[in-house]
Amino acid sequence: MSDPKPNFPPSLRTGAGGKASPQHPAARRTPAVAIDMPVEVVGKTVHGELFRREARTTDVNAHGAHLILVTTTEIEPAILLINKKTGTEAQCHLLYQKKRMGGKYELGIEFVVPQPRFWGIAFPPEDWSRAERKIPAFTNR
Repeated sequence: MSDPKPNFPPSLRTGAGGKASPQHPAARRTPAVAIDMPVEVVGKTVHGELFRREARTTDVNAHGAHLILVTTTEIEPAILLINKKTGTEAQCHLLYQKKRMGGKYELGIEFVVPQPRFWGIAFPPEDWSRAERKIPAFTNR
């Protein structure tokens, strides 16, 4: 079954190609939140075929996410990510893709421009420490 011909942004219609680094990023710039959220990935395969696939996040932050995507081939680094709950779109760069069992890939993606509101959740400030978290005091009445 073939995908419908979506309206792809210019950055995905033409491209230099090349594979993303197979390595995971060394460190995160903002804390990650583990969340299973539906997204849509729009891009090109390494063979030049345009695709549009649904995916799920495993964790997200203001700079990107880790996703699980069902596909049969590797994809180009420039992708468009769509939040299925809000319809918000963001240009992203593929940091890595790792083949998993069952025709799935684990993807590490980074927003071209940080998008702290893309996920519709609040992230703690960068200098936040769990050790300093205040626990509410309980009182007897």
